[in-house]
Amino acid sequence: MKEHKFVKETPVVIYDKDGFPSMMLKLENTAPSKEEADPIFIVKGQEYDSVYLSRFVNSVMDGHAVSLPFMNPAVSLDMDEMIAACKAKGEKWHLLTIREWRYIVDRAIEGLHGNTSFGSSHEDASERGIKGNYGLTLTGSGPASWFHNGDKETGIADVVGLVWKTVAGLRLKNGVLEYMKDNDAAAPDADLSADSKEFLQIMIDGLPVRIGSDGDGLKITTDEVSEYDWDERRNVEVDLVNVPEILKDLGIVTDNMEESREWLAADPELEECVCYVGAGYDYTSVSGPSALSLHYVRSYVDTTLGFFSALLGEPVIR
Repeated sequence: MKEHKFVKETPVVIYDKDGFPSMMLKLENTAPSKEEADPIFIVKGQEYDSVYLSRFVNSVMDGHAVSLPFMNPAVSLDMDEMIAACKAKGEKWHLLTIREWRYIVDRAIEGLHGNTSFGSSHEDASERGIKGNYGLTLTGSGPASWFHNGDKETGIADVVGLVWKTVAGLRLKNGVLEYMKDNDAAAPDADLSADSKEFLQIMIDGLPVRIGSDGDGLKITTDEVSEYDWDERRNVEVDLVNVPEILKDLGIVTDNMEESREWLAADPELEECVCYVGAGYDYTSVSGPSALSLHYVRSYVDTTLGFFSALLGEPVIR
């Protein structure tokens, strides 16, 4: 697991403004200074004392996102409907961000499994959850190996498989990779719309980084790409002389990429592709915590798409 200094984890139950409960993992900022604080606690330049992450893929009750075990996850919602279900919970509730997702991945155990084969793990068929709708399992109903830290009492469930998790703060615009810095996508006033000007491009020698195909396989490159493609990460060409650290922070490039069978997909033909991670119940061998899709528009809905909500704590005054 990758170390994140000055972060204390505690499982808690949080009630939203209308009294709906959610089981969350509290990440407490214990840094002695703002400069040493983990980027997950920096939102539009403001340092926060904590961030709360859903421990279970969310269901929806009366329009409110909830993080609870043994529930059918909310599916067949588009990204804007997911954002609305998070915001219905109150100020500082938000759709899980790419920065928050990468924290979970960094803390995940080796060999993390999940519902990747219509109710069981494709890597070990004896690992099963309680059957729900479609090929889904009820949230958190799998074994400890389906929790990010291997612990059912403190972990985040179904990081791998069950549903593709929709995350904010990373997108593809006409083939160009765009992101929000630090954890800015968690801000209550973050503009996550298709027309948002708050996203940044990753530039190398004055050229933006692109993902797509030029007809010869999926590439991460500064060259022009115009075709949709997907592949296992081990077959993706990283056509960059130097890889900016931000590409690793976002999970676009991973340390074990040359060995990974996890899915990476991009469609540069579309004006905007939003980001889905972790794979769903029907993705078998290409699933995993680093599986990442940038090839669907925000209005796309499916039984394999779901989400986590998250909550910002309070601003730090030093």
